[in-house]
Amino acid sequence: MQASQFRSRRISQFLFCTLLIASALLMPSLLCAQAYFGTVSGELTDASGAVIPGASVTLLDEEKGFHFATTSDSSGRYLFRSVAPGLYSVSADAKGFAKVSSVRFKVDVNQNATTNLKLKIGAASQTVEVGAQSEAIQTEDAETGQVVNRRYINDLPLIDRNVVALTSLAPGVTEMDDQCGADCTGTNFVSNGSRGSTSDILTDGASATNSEPNGGITAATYLPSPEAVQEFKVQQTNFSAEYGFSGGSVVNMITRSGTNKFHGSGYEFFRDDSLDANDWFANRNGDPIPPLRRNNFGFTFGGPIIKNRTFFFVDYDGLRSSGLSTANGAVPTASMRTGDFGEVCAAQGGSFDTNGACSVAAGQIWDPYSGVYDSSAGGILRSTFIPFNNLGTYTSPGPASPVPGNLIDPVAQKMMALFPAANVSGGDIYNNWFGSGASKRSNDQFDLKIDHRWTENNLMSAKFAYQYNPAGSGLDCFKNYADPCKGGPGWSNAHLFAVTDTHTFSPTLLLNATLGFTRGVWHIQSYNPHGQNDPLGALGFPSYLQSNGFNGVPAIFIDQYASAGYANIGTDPYGNYRLGQDTGQLSITLDKVHRSHEFKFGFDGRIHQINYIQTNSPLGKFSFNQDGSDACPSGQDVCGGDPMASFMMGMFTQGDAGNEGGSNYEIQFRPATTNYQYGFFVQDNWKATSKLTLNLGLRYDVTLPRTDRYNRQNWFDPNAPSPLNGGSVTYTDPVTGNPVNLPLKGGEVFVSSGQRTNYVTDWHDIQPRIGFAFQFAPQTVVRGGYGMYYGQSRSGVTGVAPYGSQGFNQYTNVITANPANHATPYAHLSNPFPNGLIQPSGNKLGLMNDVGFDANGPLRTAGANQTPYEQSWSFGIERQLPSNILINAEYIGKKGTHLPFSGSNYRNHLGPWVEGLPVGDPNAADPCQGLTIACLNNLVDNPFATSITDPNSTLGSNFDQIPYFQLLLPYPQFTGVTTEPQMIGSSIYHGLQLLAEKRFSNGLQFLATYTWSKSIDNSSQADDNVTWLGSFSGLQDPNKPWLERSLSTFDIPHVIQLSYSYDLPFGRGRAFLGNMPRWAEFVIGGWKTNGIWRIADGRPLTFDVEDGNPIPTYGTQRPNIVGTPKRNHGSNFMDNYFVDNTIFQRPADFTLGNAPRALGSVRSPWSFTTNLSVGKQFYIREEMNFEVRLEAQNALNHPVFGTPNTTVDNDSFGKIFYTSVGPRQVQLAFKFNF
Repeated sequence: MQASQFRSRRISQFLFCTLLIASALLMPSLLCAQAYFGTVSGELTDASGAVIPGASVTLLDEEKGFHFATTSDSSGRYLFRSVAPGLYSVSADAKGFAKVSSVRFKVDVNQNATTNLKLKIGAASQTVEVGAQSEAIQTEDAETGQVVNRRYINDLPLIDRNVVALTSLAPGVTEMDDQCGADCTGTNFVSNGSRGSTSDILTDGASATNSEPNGGITAATYLPSPEAVQEFKVQQTNFSAEYGFSGGSVVNMITRSGTNKFHGSGYEFFRDDSLDANDWFANRNGDPIPPLRRNNFGFTFGGPIIKNRTFFFVDYDGLRSSGLSTANGAVPTASMRTGDFGEVCAAQGGSFDTNGACSVAAGQIWDPYSGVYDSSAGGILRSTFIPFNNLGTYTSPGPASPVPGNLIDPVAQKMMALFPAANVSGGDIYNNWFGSGASKRSNDQFDLKIDHRWTENNLMSAKFAYQYNPAGSGLDCFKNYADPCKGGPGWSNAHLFAVTDTHTFSPTLLLNATLGFTRGVWHIQSYNPHGQNDPLGALGFPSYLQSNGFNGVPAIFIDQYASAGYANIGTDPYGNYRLGQDTGQLSITLDKVHRSHEFKFGFDGRIHQINYIQTNSPLGKFSFNQDGSDACPSGQDVCGGDPMASFMMGMFTQGDAGNEGGSNYEIQFRPATTNYQYGFFVQDNWKATSKLTLNLGLRYDVTLPRTDRYNRQNWFDPNAPSPLNGGSVTYTDPVTGNPVNLPLKGGEVFVSSGQRTNYVTDWHDIQPRIGFAFQFAPQTVVRGGYGMYYGQSRSGVTGVAPYGSQGFNQYTNVITANPANHATPYAHLSNPFPNGLIQPSGNKLGLMNDVGFDANGPLRTAGANQTPYEQSWSFGIERQLPSNILINAEYIGKKGTHLPFSGSNYRNHLGPWVEGLPVGDPNAADPCQGLTIACLNNLVDNPFATSITDPNSTLGSNFDQIPYFQLLLPYPQFTGVTTEPQMIGSSIYHGLQLLAEKRFSNGLQFLATYTWSKSIDNSSQADDNVTWLGSFSGLQDPNKPWLERSLSTFDIPHVIQLSYSYDLPFGRGRAFLGNMPRWAEFVIGGWKTNGIWRIADGRPLTFDVEDGNPIPTYGTQRPNIVGTPKRNHGSNFMDNYFVDNTIFQRPADFTLGNAPRALGSVRSPWSFTTNLSVGKQFYIREEMNFEVRLEAQNALNHPVFGTPNTTVDNDSFGKIFYTSVGPRQVQLAFKFNF
């Protein structure tokens, strides 16, 4: 043995042992990735059809030069396992027969390819090439799915250059809804009735997904550019037991590798608004096409480092984009900046008399210090109006300094000066400013892949990827440090690392080990300093507002006045975002062939980590409406007041306590959570007969619930005795007048060093998987199967949004009225928290934590954390036709069980008994003459006033009365109780999928599919925290979740799709004019066209009511439908979608509407889209060309209208205001290939 071979073998053995040792040592902390390998098998026969055992069979990787050897068994069958996707040929040699070699064939991701060979009698020195090639039909497995190969990825028009968008080519795949936009990327697609964001994306065997910080769903951490991807497969049902932790689908992606020939490309994809069409609604409104300039550029390069042994592939992809960003808003007028709000009177249609009183009540501003509290009026009554609405000349007797303008808050006055000047004429003080500017975006990423064959028995592949994305640069509305639009500097990046080692011990025994790691980091801040490093000090805010360590300006919300950014002025409260998430992986699969069985035994697991903070009100979030400047609590029409005037006085919205709304400050929790997933599987692919293959698998998964680094978690115990007031309070029944003793139960329980998780582990995730493929004719296969697939547990790693971190973040709500009289101002903008900020209590309060406020946390009761799972089954027939055409008809069924039920996480609601009460008269002098629903809203003496002393609590000592229904709730000492969604969601899907696919030959490749399906569920989304992903609808009756069962909100019954890539048959080497001179080839030859044509039904419609009055603690009312809904098919349907709007009626107060959650008899508009491209290659020499391509999304510019407004009693009901697919957008591409 040569020294170099010896060293190579020693290195191979060392690396292999290292992976084995790593698997043993890191199994508790590093977990696994699934393989992308396929197999090549076949049968060797002689001319008579007799099988040939003992023949030597060789598999050749045509691009890398790798040879793999095996021997045919007693049945003449050979099998190569762990075959990486690529181009191969098979040769066989047996005594007494001439050597035979197949033509080249392709092995796709996770494909079980079959190539049968017939040997002829002859001398061993003879080599015969036969026409046998890999069969297109699947004769070895029952898996359903769709491969998208390199030609499609390279040729099909991708206007946004997102390779995962091509998952929609698979039958049964659709978007979640028509408005999720940028959120409809990565894993957020529907596959055969599965919910969005439940799939897994594997890149070279490593998972590129992690839990989205809001919990319960997956999100892609890293996606390669289209130029880096060789191919991918959407694995939808009946996939092997090797794959887990994905209830929906697996997108199994492999990136490109080097070969024995150097190859690569340089490219530029260019977009410009001059090439685009205008949006349909923009055209109608006379708006121009928004400017756009987008450059996507990069290169690829691959080849051998050592021929037939070591290969590399590297790529870089860059993006630079600039478009127009606009904003409309309201800014204070020049007079308002001095304190003169006389324009408010005129805006309400009034004028002033000689005393300065406005002739219209809605236009009058009142002195907030002239108020008294009147319980019969339901709030504060003020007696002194401000003459001519001029704060600058008015002297209020209330404040300490009796001088003109003493109501003007000094901080507000400084902030008023930071608004830009009004620039929209017309006299509308509520919308008088417009701004526009450039919005820029950039992205850089690269991939590096190394493949190396250490010995004949050992092959390794390593992958590293990196992405860097600076935060987008948006419109700078105010051009100063109080700007609410642009946000500050920031960035995100992603890393992916994967290494796979395949070691062959013998022809029947091999082992695969894969180690993977992905990391995503986001560091975004919302403050745009403009040179001001102490904005709080510059404005005069108290220093305690910087307790969170973030710099910026508090977010100010001014009701009625249009907001240019998220807030009217100040830093976006949600714009500070820090996230670091890691996924570590390790997999080991032992593959053993025994006679006609191929056994796989494996371990599969992952570690997930998240370090996270997304602020809510890091510097304070302050709201202003007319409350601070009106005369009474009966509304602006009667009582006047003005939000901008309230802001100028620093008078907050009254009684608007709460975490999301109102005025508050949050000291933010910063979780650092970790969880583990382990999977163990066995798979037997059994060639039972020469025509029948059985795929038998069993998998067991367990997800260990998350832990926090510092044990900062809690759960909610619904049965724990409350320590408040000795466990009970007494109140007076407003109907009978009798005293009622009210036992109190329920509270938050904290984890500890001995009990670190706030979930119960589900140990029941056993998943049988059975499939068969029966080749009853040479070109025809019948196949089917059944399997169970467990998805992501709600107990995985997460950020702050889901539940279970109470006590470690803390809101301090603004106290607007003086606790002594409940009427005169207490807090002002210049000092919003006179009592200071409440600090997080941690776990020291125990069961008293959050009493008087909203409690939350998961339940630790049995069945509260069941892992969602799906059962899928299929039966289909597949036929291979001449010209490489495959046709397939497949029935797919899928049933989801224990799915998270969106909206079911609100537990502090009235029981079903409330629906049996009479409605009563809410306007009666005494609505509690009897127990009615109207009586439930009546105010009663607050029995908690003496035991809950926190002034921020609406159940505390500041509130003498509370609604009667509060005392009838399961947990009356809490204003709300929110747990994880109940795992009671279910779904059912049935689909017929027809497919015709032609592999590339004679210049043509196409895929035509038709899907006819129906999806039913009782909840179409994971929970309320991810409504931005689309398909959300609220829960109307929390006591009867079964009433929510309807068509899925993403149900699309019919989808027809055709995609193709076609080299036009003109030019040198083609069917027509194949011998034309080169000058003619320059003009006529080298043309190709590609396209995706799609026609689809609309989605069901969901309805609600504008100003419904539901039963207390119930969800939003739905309308009553009193006729047959019909769609208007006339040309004006976008302005009047329904034939008769009157059949949708507002239900009576305190009743349930009869509209289903999703109505399928009338749907959103159907869609017809065409994405087309045409290109020409200019050949420089063999295997070197320059390509010019023109791509167009929605090339025919067919408007695809969005969903109509379905809020009954809204002025816009039945109107459509947007298109769900953009207008024609054109992209020009230049590529140099070699």
